[in-house]
Amino acid sequence: MVQVPLQQDRARRSFRSALGELRRVYADENAGSVLVAFDEARDSSRAFRILSGLLERIYPLRTFLELAADEFDPAIGREGLHRGCLRILSKTSIDWVFRIPREHEQILWSAPVLFYGNHPSMLTPFLVAAVVEREDLGIMSTNYVRRLLPSFRPFAFTFEVPLTRSWTEWRRGGLRRVLAYRLVNLLHTVPPSEEAKAINQRGLRDGAAHVRAGGCVLIAPGGGGKRDRHWFSGIGILARELVERPGPAPAYVVPVREENSSNHRVYAHLMRGPIARAKCAILHRHPVRITFAAPSPISEVVGKGSTVEDAVAALRAHYEAQFPSA
Repeated sequence: MVQVPLQQDRARRSFRSALGELRRVYADENAGSVLVAFDEARDSSRAFRILSGLLERIYPLRTFLELAADEFDPAIGREGLHRGCLRILSKTSIDWVFRIPREHEQILWSAPVLFYGNHPSMLTPFLVAAVVEREDLGIMSTNYVRRLLPSFRPFAFTFEVPLTRSWTEWRRGGLRRVLAYRLVNLLHTVPPSEEAKAINQRGLRDGAAHVRAGGCVLIAPGGGGKRDRHWFSGIGILARELVERPGPAPAYVVPVREENSSNHRVYAHLMRGPIARAKCAILHRHPVRITFAAPSPISEVVGKGSTVEDAVAALRAHYEAQFPSA
């Protein structure tokens, strides 16, 4: 009996077979690294290797997987969310600064707080975590981020979001955002709508309970991207939970604004070549800025007896009053 060498056998794998194995590893949290599975798919399938190589020229997928596996995940796992994010960002070439109301530091770093604001780049939660000097920050996060960053899971309250709304994502971030969501959709299976709704409701309840117990939570009510024209109901549900069922200590809301930032800026810093370098030097020369507004009691901003829609509108009005250019 003639045995075929493993490498030769793997080289005959079709694109569909390689993608199927990558999906299997992604779906099984105990199956190992998605980065390793991605590299094995490239090694075992010529079609997968060619297509992923072409993709890398416009969207640095493997670079993201490598950063997640080799930088973000171990740093957060070793040092926690705050210190881990500080360490990661100190090693990047992206300049960033932050502003906080120093006179309210005691509330920011110790009281029950709902942080909320825009989400123009994939770095938003990590930038906020690098500023917030506390170990009890929870983040409303999509489920696929939890899969790619296992050490991030203890800090995340899960959301499931549609991944195939191409026109919506185009308006939020252009072709690369559409492409990113389509790539995630190749790996991540979004549950049926009723199941996804139940997951989201549970995440919001858990987030409210975390704040009620004295912790803090970050949520991006606009869903992310360069435009936040529509705010979703999640922040209203979360706020009403905290107003109707308060904890022992009063909860606060703190608007947060990220500026001079976008995924395009992140791509330019990660990709190689003269065009990317020129974009960094010309278009992205100002530092990313994170600004925290002064805290306000959530009961005063939202008010008792308001509907979810009323709560969303009140929080948005409060946010825009703090950041008039938003």
